[in-house]
Amino acid sequence: MTAHFDTSSYSHHGLVTTYLHAGRGDAPVLVLAHEGAFGASAEASWGPLIPILAEHYRVIAPDLFGYGASSKVVQFDAPPYDLRLHQIAALLDELGLSHAQAHLVGNSFGGALALRAVTTDWFAHRVRSVVSFGGTGGPYRTAEGMEHLGRFDGTVEDMARLVRFANGQFTGFDDQVAIRMAGAGAANYRSVLAPMMPAPFSPPPSADRYPETLATTTVPVVAVAGKDDPFVEPGWAQQITRHAPLGRAVEIDGRHSPNVVYPEGTARLILTILRENEELAARNDA
Repeated sequence: MTAHFDTSSYSHHGLVTTYLHAGRGDAPVLVLAHEGAFGASAEASWGPLIPILAEHYRVIAPDLFGYGASSKVVQFDAPPYDLRLHQIAALLDELGLSHAQAHLVGNSFGGALALRAVTTDWFAHRVRSVVSFGGTGGPYRTAEGMEHLGRFDGTVEDMARLVRFANGQFTGFDDQVAIRMAGAGAANYRSVLAPMMPAPFSPPPSADRYPETLATTTVPVVAVAGKDDPFVEPGWAQQITRHAPLGRAVEIDGRHSPNVVYPEGTARLILTILRENEELAARNDA
């Protein structure tokens, strides 16, 4: 299938959001959130999947702040999810979808963002269901994975190391490295590393009750775990979803980003999960 989607952008309070979109305007809304490593973007994570998903949904896939063609900004006095949730909310408002409930599907950081969305009071009412591929929302990440994510020397060879660590060798490997290199400029590099920069006068982190806070959610929450994912601890999906009343864990073959390695199969899996989520949500609404 030839990938097709439109690319648009708009400015909100001087910050630019670029996003991919496809599908009928009256279809249910599906927001896709990409991961957060060097060179990440909506197209790198979701480009080949969008035409398949757009057969059933109005698909909106933003470049999150710090990535792609969106503004390279970070926020130091709030969790990294908040700024991007405000970005997504403003984008949905801009598209006339302020009252729509959207399915949120994310990979890695994008999956964590989706999980955190339903525990964020001012955003949760916008969510119909959540699907996270490899994103925990914070806990259960491996030290080895964090070490790999925290360094990049700017070369094609080192980008290949990052892609290979996450997903092994696969058809389209070189294309994935190339598209990520195209988005991995100096501003993206600073955006990724800045939140990790230590400061001697930083206060201790505030108490975080997540994932226990998922107990308050009233929407389906699905965590999809790759059996050989090097970034997360085994069993993380069960540990997360056991707190959500409508939570469930799904285990699949593969590593961290099946959307990159098996785009068509992952798109079909997403459609199956979303169908199940709609049925659960409808029963819960009744």
